[in-house]
Amino acid sequence: MKKIVCIGDSLTYGYGVKKSERWSSILENEIYSEVLNKGICGDTSTGVLSRIYRDVILNKASEAIIMIGTNDFIWGVAQEQVRANIATVLFHMLNYNINSIIAIPTPVYSSLAEKKWKSVANYGGNSINDNLKKLGVWIKEFSKDYTIRNIDFNSMFYKENEEVNPIYYIDGLHLNSIGHKKIAKELVKIL
Repeated sequence: MKKIVCIGDSLTYGYGVKKSERWSSILENEIYSEVLNKGICGDTSTGVLSRIYRDVILNKASEAIIMIGTNDFIWGVAQEQVRANIATVLFHMLNYNINSIIAIPTPVYSSLAEKKWKSVANYGGNSINDNLKKLGVWIKEFSKDYTIRNIDFNSMFYKENEEVNPIYYIDGLHLNSIGHKKIAKELVKIL
């Protein structure tokens, strides 16, 4: 039986939805494998890197789903630093023979996020989404170079007119139960 560890930030944790509605819980029910949710609200790529051994390797994961980067860009961390952290995480997975899926994080619906979270951070403009798209291009190239699976959650949440589709969000940043179902459905296809 596979043991899958999902590691990342609040988008992995499932902030704002019931445990049963989180994509990791839906995935566990769909594929009949053990799925551990190691998402931590507010985490960054540096945080994931610091706990990868404890949360993934010591849990004897056969597979890991990694989604990180959004909080880094919210707090102004440089693209190069985020990439270096993700690369190091993935090299650890390769070193321990853990099959990985690196996910390109979902976009931010900026106007709603700005209203809900303005006391915490600046979500205005498109800089976060621009950074997530650039990260996505890099993830696809890196994944190809090292034969690591990737999944693009970013493009899944845009409408045809290149705008983020608000029907999937509770607060512009975190997905509602419909968004979580969409992610789980895509993961089932590649697991």
